[in-house]
Amino acid sequence: MSKEQDEINRKWRDKKVKAATIGFYHQGCQTSISTEKFPHIRLDEVSPVVYLDRKPKKYDYLLMWNVSADKPSEVDEYLTYIKRHNDTKRITVLEKSGNQALILLNAYMPSSSYEKVLQSGTMPSAPVVAKEGFETYSIVSPDPKSIKKLAHELDAIGDVRIMRVGDYRSEVTGPTLTDKQKDALAVALMNGYYSWPRGVGLQQLAAAAKISRRSMQERLRRAEAKLFPKLVKSYLEKKK
Repeated sequence: MSKEQDEINRKWRDKKVKAATIGFYHQGCQTSISTEKFPHIRLDEVSPVVYLDRKPKKYDYLLMWNVSADKPSEVDEYLTYIKRHNDTKRITVLEKSGNQALILLNAYMPSSSYEKVLQSGTMPSAPVVAKEGFETYSIVSPDPKSIKKLAHELDAIGDVRIMRVGDYRSEVTGPTLTDKQKDALAVALMNGYYSWPRGVGLQQLAAAAKISRRSMQERLRRAEAKLFPKLVKSYLEKKK
C-alpha cells in the first residue's frame, strides 16, 4: 500500500465521518435548466458520469437518468425538450412505461460538478437527484473542511444550498422482521393472499404453514405494521 493510500485510510479510520446534503443549481447546465423549466420532473442518477472529452467550458459526458413525473404526458414533454436542446448530442430512451423513462444521455456541460465532488476529498454516498433546478448531492467525509471546500468550489459555478451537515448516520435498509414473520409473509405472497381479489384466507394460509390461524394472523399483522408504513412513506416521497 502506498503512503498516499495509507494516509487516506488513516483519515477515514481515525475521524468521525461527517455527512452533508448539498443542493446545487449548475449555471449553464441543461440538467438544472431543464428541471427548472419542468418542475414536475424528477431525475434520479442511475449510472456514474462518464466523460468522453474535456475541454475548457465544454465537457462531453454520458449519463443514465431515470426520468419520472406525475403524468406520462409530462415525461413525453420533457423528453421532447431534451432531444431538441442545443447541448444534447444524443439521447436514447432505453425503457419507457407510464410516467417513467430510463434514458442514456450524451450531452455537453460547461463545467463538472461531479468532478469537483471527487476532487474535494469528499465521497458521494447516494445517487444524485435533480428536481426544480437543483442537483442534490449526498456526500460523506472524514474532514468538515473538505465539505466547506466543496461548497466554495460549487459556488463558483452555480448556486449552493447547504441542506444538512452533521455526523453520518447509516440508514436502516429495512424493518427488522423475525424469521417467523418472514416465513408468514412468504407463504402469504406465494398463495395469493395480497392479490386482488384475495386468493386465500387466513385459515388456508395457516394450514399451508402448518400453524394455527391465530399465529398466522398475529405474525402477518406484526410484519405488516413494521413493513407497510415505511414502504408507503418511501413511495409517497418518491412521487413528490
